[in-house]
Amino acid sequence: MSLRTVRLGATDAEPISLEVTIQLPSALMLLWHVSPLPGAEVIAKKSWALTDDFEAYFLYKGRLFVLETPFAKVWVSLLGKPPDEQLFSEVERQVQRFSLWALLLTPVAFARYFFTPLNPPRDLLQRHGVLAGEPPSRVSRNAP
Repeated sequence: MSLRTVRLGATDAEPISLEVTIQLPSALMLLWHVSPLPGAEVIAKKSWALTDDFEAYFLYKGRLFVLETPFAKVWVSLLGKPPDEQLFSEVERQVQRFSLWALLLTPVAFARYFFTPLNPPRDLLQRHGVLAGEPPSRVSRNAP
């Protein structure tokens, strides 16, 4: 069974994004599931124990993505410009392949990413058009 997603954004004002249609108890497990893609590298992860707030940045083939829970559901967004539909589709397919059985491994993923930096390097964010202090879900694809 595949994980259902819905495309969001993809306008000049918003990045290409997708939303997982169900509320996952662990966004961290979805990050762990995406990280084995060839060319993927987790850069930063921050989450809070008593809330559902989660934000993680990863590079995939040189492009910056954010996996976050701006509301209750998980969003995955490609940051920066130009939009790359093919690259985003590769990540989207991987997200859709997520099995809910993987949630049993949440403690392993927690240990794996425990020492991951909370924030990505500022120069990396600037190279990909993310402004300091701006939530990733509000970043324009047309940012410098």
